[in-house]
Amino acid sequence: MIRPEFRKLLMDQRGAAVILWSFFMISIVIYIVIAENVLANSKYAQGLSFAETARIVLWFLVLVDLGYYFFWKKRYLAPQAILHNSQKTKLFRALQEYKGSVEERAAAVVSTFVTRKVVIFAIIEAIAVYGLVLAIVGRYLLDQYLLSALSLALLTLEYPTERFLEKLVREAEGSPPQTGR
Repeated sequence: MIRPEFRKLLMDQRGAAVILWSFFMISIVIYIVIAENVLANSKYAQGLSFAETARIVLWFLVLVDLGYYFFWKKRYLAPQAILHNSQKTKLFRALQEYKGSVEERAAAVVSTFVTRKVVIFAIIEAIAVYGLVLAIVGRYLLDQYLLSALSLALLTLEYPTERFLEKLVREAEGSPPQTGR
């Protein structure tokens, strides 16, 4: 059984994930502001000669990134994947005060969840970065808006909910540690 104070500490880690999620969301808005301010200056608002080639390459990378997003989500963010592979993740310093194997397992699950969420946030963020690059190198503002909107939508879907984390902790509390495959 997990002590109430340790359970609170486990659930507080979601707050860290939400803060990181917020930074990723805000950065996408910053990318739009940067591109609009750079492109407003005619000195910098020149389409580069390789812009069309860069556009093709970056849109291809968007497709690769989307494929990787779905792969990562299915393979590493599914509840069973987090529960079964959590022993491979280093525990957060805040969670190293566990007592007993149940709390240790729950700490590993929470550390794995937060770490993997940050990875998925970065995968999504790359799509917005591609949009920023397109806006700067070729003045493809519509592309940037589309990619930024896609990134914002995906990040919204990946919001780290308390309900999901609570379910993981309950499952970790009730199940013995699993070894890797």
